[in-house]
Amino acid sequence: MENHDHVLLPEDTFTRQQAEAVADAYENIAIEDDQGTYFRIVVRIDRQMVWRAWDFEPEAGAGLNR
Repeated sequence: MENHDHVLLPEDTFTRQQAEAVADAYENIAIEDDQGTYFRIVVRIDRQMVWRAWDFEPEAGAGLNR
């Protein structure tokens, strides 16, 4: 983690601005598969994907916030 403040997503769907804030705060989180109107946020550890969700998935933010 680069930033000492905890940056979280909303518990449900999330916006690009919210995803960018999380990706900027943590070095192992990135926005991938960017289709313009929708995108996926991904958590990787040692380059291995350990979690991912599309911005429009119900309860997507809750999964990352754990």
